[in-house]
Amino acid sequence: MSNAQLQNLLQQGGQAFSQGNLATAEQCCRAILAQVASEPNALHLLGLIRRRQGRFAEAEQQLRKALGIQPANAQMLNNLGNLLRDMNRPQEAVGAYEKAAGVQAGFAEPFFNMGLAYQSMDHHQEAIAALEKARAIMPSDPRFANAMGISFKETDQLERAVEAYAQALNVKPDYYRALHNMGVALRMQDRQAEALDYYMRAMEIEPRVAELRYNLANALYELGRYDEADEQYRTAIALKPDFLDAHETLNQMYWEHGKRDLFAKSYQIGIKNAPKSPELREAYIKSLELAGNQEAAEAVVDEALSDLGGDAGLFRRKARLLAAKGDVDASVDYFAKAVNANPEHQPIRMDFSRLLIQKGDYESALGHLEAAEALNPFDQEMWCYRGLCWRFLGDKREAWLNDYDAFVRPQRIDTPDGYGSLDEFLEELGQTVTDMHVTQVRPLEQTLRGGTQTHGRLFFRPVPIVQTLRQQLEICITRYIDALPDDADHPLLGRKSRTFRFAGSWSVRLTKDGFHVNHVHPAGWISSAFYVQVPDSVRDTDEAHEGWIKFGESGLSLGEGREEIKKIIKPEPGLLALFPSYVWHGTVPFTDDGVRMTTPFDVVPT
Repeated sequence: MSNAQLQNLLQQGGQAFSQGNLATAEQCCRAILAQVASEPNALHLLGLIRRRQGRFAEAEQQLRKALGIQPANAQMLNNLGNLLRDMNRPQEAVGAYEKAAGVQAGFAEPFFNMGLAYQSMDHHQEAIAALEKARAIMPSDPRFANAMGISFKETDQLERAVEAYAQALNVKPDYYRALHNMGVALRMQDRQAEALDYYMRAMEIEPRVAELRYNLANALYELGRYDEADEQYRTAIALKPDFLDAHETLNQMYWEHGKRDLFAKSYQIGIKNAPKSPELREAYIKSLELAGNQEAAEAVVDEALSDLGGDAGLFRRKARLLAAKGDVDASVDYFAKAVNANPEHQPIRMDFSRLLIQKGDYESALGHLEAAEALNPFDQEMWCYRGLCWRFLGDKREAWLNDYDAFVRPQRIDTPDGYGSLDEFLEELGQTVTDMHVTQVRPLEQTLRGGTQTHGRLFFRPVPIVQTLRQQLEICITRYIDALPDDADHPLLGRKSRTFRFAGSWSVRLTKDGFHVNHVHPAGWISSAFYVQVPDSVRDTDEAHEGWIKFGESGLSLGEGREEIKKIIKPEPGLLALFPSYVWHGTVPFTDDGVRMTTPFDVVPT
């Protein structure tokens, strides 16, 4: 084969590949390799074909063969990195990208892809650094600024995210991804009307993207345009019948606004169009379970198991429903099936250990919790269950873990500048936050009973008094962290950091007979209760402790002899209680006509 023939075949193969004609592209590669077995460009192209086909192991083999011949080929190294990223090997991908960037100066693509690999590992500072290098090489490529915006958003640097998306759109005003991402970042700042404008511009370009319709619906919902939000949620589901977030949010809206006749109907429609999705069936069962409709949930799970067979998530749902009915032995059997079907699904381990604790089998529960720790050592629910097991087994590690005197601490915030007193500040704050409570009933999945909860992330709303509150709370959080001792092996102390971010923030408004069931915050590190308003029934002399926050009593209803309140704190306006997110806490109901308003939050270290 002459060099001209070889180059012609390579050109034909590359053109066929770019047009999606993989069979012709492979024929060209085979023709070359039959004559020149070590032709690196043909090996490279064959590797790209195998990657496009999803045959990743073969793709890696071909790319490494090509690199064995041309180890300093930047394009090959970059494509190897892309393949490794597809194979969920991002750290190895970074190594390939670094080599690619090192052998060809002025090549922006490896830095861009390196940023994406770092993002997949949640290493956003490293991602930003890599993406900045890509932009320095090629500032006219809008992908780089858009990707930087994503990392800024994920690290709660929302203003910088907006700036990055704006830079991408300055280069390419009709860049769909940047338009959509800009809408998301603006909505996270509670700039709903502006977000809506960007979503509408994006929809002119891509009207059939379910995720865009969903985010558009979220903005409409926050603007109080509920009928329009309803339509967009349903459109998202029509485009993507197994879109779980859209189903969940739509039905949450129905629940909170009293439209019980429509509740969970979307799941029925979705299942008709995506009958093979076990995740959709499981989400439907979960919604019925949360709404207290056990009988309907049982019917759906039995039908799902009949239709789809042995799915771990469905086994888990069946086990939960059996446990709720008191059929413990059958529940244990189904949890065992769920674990066997998917031993690395942490929620199964959590639910199974919960049941085992309830039946007093603490050693078996600890076995599942050990497996859960290997999957996610920062899961706070895992630690709260461990603490219970250790307490019932007389293990001194329970005191080491929970240490209520050292870790559960109340403190009052300082009076912010510009206010004559803390009471003046709290009165204005209470009026502002009250207006943010727009629903009729509690959210389905939350712990409050007899009240409402705000949507979104409270501390990211551009409301001056809310931002003032945030600043005062940050001072208190820093004091709390500074006072903690050091212990590298402890789930609270081992993550100690003076830098942190708010993983969640919201407001709860409880009315007469309202309370929080005992719970923990699985995704937090340090959790809180900050009191804006408290009812008159909260008094020092009240032996019933109406409205007080209690710690140590679990949410497992273990009964007399096993449940114990370890610490209790009287709420006061301006008081902040901070505690580990894994510590059980709940509140005592209050019986007067007043209001108990809090602005809780979770923080995690950065």
